[in-house]
Amino acid sequence: MSMEVEGFDDDFPSSMFDYLVGRESETKVFLAKSTKHRKT
Repeated sequence: MSMEVEGFDDDFPSSMFDYLVGRESETKVFLAKSTKHRKT
């Protein structure tokens, strides 16, 4: 499924990855969340 279908542009995954790499503790919290809550 494309990210566009989910309401995100093509650059979103890359920018989110950059954000999470720079914030280790926030990344751990994000990964512990359910898919529904990750979208929020």
